[in-house]
Amino acid sequence: MKHWIATLFLTLAACAAPIVEQPAPRPTSPVPLPPIEVQILAFNDIHGNLEPPKQSVRSLDPSGAEVWVPAGGLAYMAGALATLRKGQAHSITVSAGDLIGGSPLTSAMFLDEPTVLAANLLGLELNAVGNHEFDRGSAELLRMQSGGCEKHASRQPCALEQFPGAKFKFLGANVIKGTMQFPAGNELLFPAIAVKDFGPVQIGFIGVTLKETGSLVTPSGVAGLTFADEAATANALVPQLRQAGADAIVVLLHQGAFTKGDWNDPACPGLSGDILPILDKLDPSIEVVISGHTHWAYRCELPMANGRTRLLTSANRYGTMLTDIRLTFDPATKALIGKRGSLTVVQG
Repeated sequence: MKHWIATLFLTLAACAAPIVEQPAPRPTSPVPLPPIEVQILAFNDIHGNLEPPKQSVRSLDPSGAEVWVPAGGLAYMAGALATLRKGQAHSITVSAGDLIGGSPLTSAMFLDEPTVLAANLLGLELNAVGNHEFDRGSAELLRMQSGGCEKHASRQPCALEQFPGAKFKFLGANVIKGTMQFPAGNELLFPAIAVKDFGPVQIGFIGVTLKETGSLVTPSGVAGLTFADEAATANALVPQLRQAGADAIVVLLHQGAFTKGDWNDPACPGLSGDILPILDKLDPSIEVVISGHTHWAYRCELPMANGRTRLLTSANRYGTMLTDIRLTFDPATKALIGKRGSLTVVQG
């Protein structure tokens, strides 16, 4: 009996114990996605310099002292590119023209086939044609793209091996077959644009050479071609690239500038050159211009009337330097929210 009463009291006590309600779980905020970064590695005016060109570039040593560094050579450039690409989820390598033409004997003797093959190995994806690409005529330049051994010059092609052509694309938005002005009758020698996917982000590239190419190259080299205005050509292609889904637009332009300051100064004091009138007319949605032709080095951050800035770069000449451009995009809107450029000396 006592045992039964004790059990009853324990049961009643348990029933009388207060019920503790568990708080409802708090809603958790979604973890914000990190910005999307795209790397663009760029060079210009290689001019067939496969070997180090016996030139030095002014730089700083680890203590900050000024030194002159021997630079250049495509084998060293391959190593520099591989180092810069490490850890990058999204990267592309481009050139702003004069990859070939005006070349040393090691490349010129074989019609610049070795330089095209070396650029394939470097991982080059896009090259805007420059004036020197036309030195041997448009038919030979088309052979550089497509390959083969058809003879268009005084030298015999395929002297070493069957030439496979470029794995990268030549771009020439303002190189028109015939005499019609852009955009009327715009049958082009090469494609005008390329759109590259970087995960959820797309970047449109326009390749343009300087409109004076026709007067800089021997008449036989540009026979049957017209070179349209650089800015008008690029601006006309902006709607097409936007319709194709480009979240940012980059122009590879074989025209350039000079500065009076250090090549590492983004203010670019004393900026001058034939590219400036082109920049003044460019659509402000074109926020990155990778240039060449003047054989100068700079990474300028130029203010625009809309309050944003335009990045203008050039990587010297003969493979002595590389430009490392980083574009940052908002992962939700895919809007371009940041851009910066740096120059790297290609050291042996």
